[in-house]
Amino acid sequence: MKGIKFIVKSIVKLIVVVAVIQVTRGYLFVNNDLKLMPWHGVSEVAELDYDTYGDVESYLRDEKLFLEERYQEVEVKEKGLYNRYIRESGSSPYGHLDTDVNASFEMIPEKIKGGVLMLHGLTDSPYSMRDMAKTFYDKGYYVLALRYPYHGTYPGELLKLSWKDFSKTARFGARMVKRKLEGIEGGKFYMMGYSTGATTTLQYIAHDMKEDNDLPKPDGVFWISPAMGVNPAAKFGFLDILTSKIPGFEKFAWLDIYPEYDMAKYNSFAKNPGIQVYNIIKNARKNLSKLTEEEREGLPPVYAYTSIQDATVDATALFKVIREMGNKAGEVIIFDANRKYNDFYKSKIKEIDFARGIKESGIVSDIVVVSNMRNRTEEVSVVRVTDGRAKEEDADLDLKWSGFTFCLAHISLPISPENLLYGRGTLLGELSIKGEKGIVTVSPDMLLRLRYNEFFDYLERNIEEKID
Repeated sequence: MKGIKFIVKSIVKLIVVVAVIQVTRGYLFVNNDLKLMPWHGVSEVAELDYDTYGDVESYLRDEKLFLEERYQEVEVKEKGLYNRYIRESGSSPYGHLDTDVNASFEMIPEKIKGGVLMLHGLTDSPYSMRDMAKTFYDKGYYVLALRYPYHGTYPGELLKLSWKDFSKTARFGARMVKRKLEGIEGGKFYMMGYSTGATTTLQYIAHDMKEDNDLPKPDGVFWISPAMGVNPAAKFGFLDILTSKIPGFEKFAWLDIYPEYDMAKYNSFAKNPGIQVYNIIKNARKNLSKLTEEEREGLPPVYAYTSIQDATVDATALFKVIREMGNKAGEVIIFDANRKYNDFYKSKIKEIDFARGIKESGIVSDIVVVSNMRNRTEEVSVVRVTDGRAKEEDADLDLKWSGFTFCLAHISLPISPENLLYGRGTLLGELSIKGEKGIVTVSPDMLLRLRYNEFFDYLERNIEEKID
């Protein structure tokens, strides 16, 4: 009896300690200078449900109206330069394309030879896939890029996101591409996932296809900055969300509260979407581990592209997943940091040993390293490692780092330097303001991040070789 009382008392004490810690953390956060705006709330209108649509055309038509109505809910009726919710501002999602830049889209070539489903990342929108989409479209592929539920409207909507929304999007999109390829002899089907989109494709090939035999199997899967691991602390975010239910603590449901100056991506980040990404990664990797050896051998080849430094996801988790897949036909392309500035880097990047790392990785597919490690100048070389043997490739491209760029970023890989919104010379592509510290609410890290891929031409050619 005494033992039971001791356990109960211990549990009560633990609950009290956790509650005190949570309330203290919440109090400190909600008393910062950041303010919740109307776009940090949630809409009373339900999102569009992919399960209710049987064709792409009707969904795209309804989505256009849906995005406009959600925009009007939080639209600011005044002039301004850098607020996406001011329609006439430079940050508005309207006025750059013939529609809202956040909208899902399809590209239909005159003669279709294959199809690709493109899935964007968390807090992102289909716009991030437009440069990659053109690569496939120019090769005669039908392209479908879909918007996840609660994305592309306003960041508060992500408070309603579930990890199952990602898979629902992938299943609908795969069926639609399959339908578009009916009657096309030899028409290949590919999937491309950027960040969380890559996790979604892993869940698709490791689970969804087994659950639904009508889903098409991709002939290949492309992963851009794949999210195969995130900070494990994300799973405890539910404690902060519970604390945010206390009156006056609403801000504690958020990790970051920033001005929304990016027309195609949320800057503010709630804790719920972090939890949901953790959940889909956990489920996708769990389902992968359940596959038999025969099932793993039947997986499509996976081509992964990653930067050696990635502040958004755990880049090392990618190598664990690739090793577990045992995908001989696949390929991993690593964009190294600019070694010209090696003296500025932290030791884990500065002292990296690619030869040893690749040998110990246990990955059976080819590994390609794009780096200037040997010469420490702007000139970049490409080294392919096959079965432990390294060989420098003649990329036939003038690969160079420019200016003071020191590495690629998680968000830069799928973006061309010619991109309309994020490319070289654009407002967001070159965003770098200077002054005194302590005045702006935007983190200096956000201003530091590269928005486009300096080696996009190489990435594009690498993909073209595979789909050709």
